[in-house]
Amino acid sequence: MLSRSKQLLFYSKFFSFYKDAMPESFSAAGIKRIRRLAWIVRLLCLFGVVVIGTLPFIFWAEPQWVAEVAARTWNLSKLQLDLGSRLWGLAASMLPTSVSLFTLWQMWSLFGCFAQGELLARRPAQHLRRLGLGLCALAAAQPLGHTLAILALTWGNPKGERQLWFGLSSDHYLSLLFGLLLLALAQVLHEAARVADENAEFV
Repeated sequence: MLSRSKQLLFYSKFFSFYKDAMPESFSAAGIKRIRRLAWIVRLLCLFGVVVIGTLPFIFWAEPQWVAEVAARTWNLSKLQLDLGSRLWGLAASMLPTSVSLFTLWQMWSLFGCFAQGELLARRPAQHLRRLGLGLCALAAAQPLGHTLAILALTWGNPKGERQLWFGLSSDHYLSLLFGLLLLALAQVLHEAARVADENAEFV
């Protein structure tokens, strides 16, 4: 019984030292740099929300712009540019747009945690996980959105001239790969936060 008490005393002192040493592992200058970077990223997220959130409406409102992009990017020579077709194209483009806005929201929230000094905690781990899921979803939403947009522009063509196109690029592959990387990092951060919480409860 005495030996057991000595062991508990030893571990208590060890974890107490570990807990006290944790804040010192982040210098004041380091915390300041993290917070400055967090606010820069959050400003970029706001800029991205404004651009990504409004650009599809501006694009599909301009028939000439749609025709130029369709010819240059999708190789569409015959397409329909009436209001109905462009509205369906807008609806198709909202799929990757919505996923992109969700991803930016998670990045905004993640760096909000960093700006408040939450580094090794469960809340940033949760936002990091959602960010990874958003990037993985974006890898599928982008080509699917393009497919539906092309179908919307060619659906009014005579039979035999409608196009169903699906394409993948290295950008989609990298989005999926980076999303999986963030999911792994989120799991590591979550485990680190869980261990830190358990140690704090033990002390």
